[in-house]
Amino acid sequence: MEDNTITLELTGKQYKDLVKLVFLGNMVTEEMSDDEALASFNAVVQQVYAASGPGKENLYIAFDKAEDEYFLADDLENELTDLLDEYDESRFWENLVMRLTIRDLQKKFSEKELKAMPEEKGSRELEVIHNYYINEFDDHDIDNLKVIGLKKV
Repeated sequence: MEDNTITLELTGKQYKDLVKLVFLGNMVTEEMSDDEALASFNAVVQQVYAASGPGKENLYIAFDKAEDEYFLADDLENELTDLLDEYDESRFWENLVMRLTIRDLQKKFSEKELKAMPEEKGSRELEVIHNYYINEFDDHDIDNLKVIGLKKV
């Protein structure tokens, strides 16, 4: 499959959506990938952006002649960066709540009790703790969150 060329026919809206997806995916992979993967991903990004036309600019793709590279126009990049920020915020709270929920469930019950617990009861216990943290953070954000044993900074 890697040697085959694939041609896509997209409407203008589909192309713009593809550009958005490529940008978002690239932003995520930049944080997690090694240099070799990044170079490969960047080549794909440039190829998708270049589909707007050689050296051409449009409302959401710009071309830097000096760098010979395409990039997102500021308005679209800002919109997508805001979307990523919202995603990061959401993931932060989801991860925090789940980690605290699991921690508290493991404090409340031994490993043996958890393994022997009927699934329905375990789900109820998990839900009660999970809902507690959801409500706490909805009401108070991180104002009531304290690190015990932390020396004054």
